[in-house]
Amino acid sequence: MTVTETRPESDATVDEPVATDPFVATGLAGALGTGDHKALGRLYLYFGLLGGLLSLVLGALVRLERADTTGLDILTFGSNNQYFQVWSLSRTAMLFFGVLPLLIGLATYIVPLQVGAPSIAFPRAAAAAFWTWLVAISIHVVTVFVDGGLGYPTLGQGGNSGALGPNADATQLSMLSIGLVVVAILLATICIVTTVICQRPVGMSLYETPLFSWSMLVAGGIWLLALPVWLANLAIAWVDFRGADALRYGNVREMWFQLDWLWSQPMIFAFAIPVLGIVGDIVPVAAASRQRRYGIQQAAIGLFAAVSFGAFAQPYFAPSVTDQAVFVVMSLLLTVATLGFLGGLGDTLARGKAAFSAQLATGIMAILAVLLGAAVAALRVSGAAIGAVQEIDSSWLLKATNWLDDLRGTTVLTGVVDLVLGAAVIGAVAGLYYWAPKMFGRRLTGPLGALAGLAMFGGAVLAGGSNVVAGMLHEGDRVFTPGAYDLVTETNAVEVLNIVGFVGVVLVGAGLVLVLLDLIVAIGLGKGSAEAADDPWNGHTLEWATDSPPPLGNFPVAPVATSERPLLDAKEGDA
Repeated sequence: MTVTETRPESDATVDEPVATDPFVATGLAGALGTGDHKALGRLYLYFGLLGGLLSLVLGALVRLERADTTGLDILTFGSNNQYFQVWSLSRTAMLFFGVLPLLIGLATYIVPLQVGAPSIAFPRAAAAAFWTWLVAISIHVVTVFVDGGLGYPTLGQGGNSGALGPNADATQLSMLSIGLVVVAILLATICIVTTVICQRPVGMSLYETPLFSWSMLVAGGIWLLALPVWLANLAIAWVDFRGADALRYGNVREMWFQLDWLWSQPMIFAFAIPVLGIVGDIVPVAAASRQRRYGIQQAAIGLFAAVSFGAFAQPYFAPSVTDQAVFVVMSLLLTVATLGFLGGLGDTLARGKAAFSAQLATGIMAILAVLLGAAVAALRVSGAAIGAVQEIDSSWLLKATNWLDDLRGTTVLTGVVDLVLGAAVIGAVAGLYYWAPKMFGRRLTGPLGALAGLAMFGGAVLAGGSNVVAGMLHEGDRVFTPGAYDLVTETNAVEVLNIVGFVGVVLVGAGLVLVLLDLIVAIGLGKGSAEAADDPWNGHTLEWATDSPPPLGNFPVAPVATSERPLLDAKEGDA
């Protein structure tokens, strides 16, 4: 049986449970012992913003070092192995310490409200997931800096290599801690998915679920299918690593390459699925119009999710997987799904009366970043796609396919990762500005949010675009190895592009700093507007039908839905 908090009586006010109930813990004890999804959601967001900044600092160091392709001469890393540690931690931290906690935090807070539930499903499990995630990710970061990490691909032989060997205990703890992070994310995802499936109100079918909740349902399904596979890869490597003599999977030179499919296409797109849902909820409200062809929007999110499943695409075990028709078609369909969803948003905006807002501008930029990432992913498989129909013996076609095939193994793939994870962060910020009045009872500063969104979008384009162009000049994707630059055709151009990428990463970080400052001033210092905080945007979905912040139990009376936009139905009925 699901354990939930007790719903308050209908005549209770928002402040009474905390102010008068002696059994409700407040302060540090309340934060540590809470099962309230609203408190957990806010905690995820705070730490997700800090984790995103940490990963961007590491990413900026890597991009700065790449400005000299001749060696580790700028920041003077102790060895290529230490350079790899920083490079790999920047990737794992951005995904597991930045993007996922931001998205899960928004979902933990908002999804129960959108589906009219009194609490998230399994609230104690949701709380356990958060604290497990926080402790495990903290341990992982520490272990990497004490010579642990997920492998040492450039480990040298003998004392003349200058390469440091791995600390076995720290490496084992790195593997265990990141595995525990994944377990926590899976547990949090189960709570969110169960809430959408089992706690919807009367009148709301799955086809009438708000787009953000729908996107978390389908994203959660993909995560629950794919992340256990990654966890199994990690477990096999850990078991082998603990042996007297690692045979293959636990060999420190090969460990990372068994795991990096999670940061490759199409799998990396699975972590941008909620962005579509966030923007899909923002746009109709900004346009003061019902979303046209709602079912098509749901189908576009479903298609995007289906073709982002990448647990089968593991080049370490199947080197030819990127030539397979399924892989190529899935990569091409990512662009189709994104364009279809974007077209639906454009149709709604064109037929409504859109009012400018930080969340609208930032949300549109997030979708555009996803589209750019999908377009680059399609470019990366174009060689195989053209080769499949190359019955015509044409020299120019052969040259085109050869050039496109040469993009594999270059930083073009890194460009996809930069664009997609950047889009996920931008989308989460758009959701934060949209739902801030509901979460905190005050609005964030709109112009500052738009500026932050613009900085992050520009930074993501510079960071991702510079990697794409550098890949066309044959900079290898494994930048932590000296061989990554053996085939570079224009060394000076690649170095300049990496400086451009450094500026891009700094811009993304500057955008996140602006968001944090806005949170401190508008929410922490109480400077944000509290006017009409219950429903400042004339929202369409159920989260805007309760107080801001919502009381314990969320709704005094269980809501009833008539469509995916029950509040808009009520307003149109009154009119």
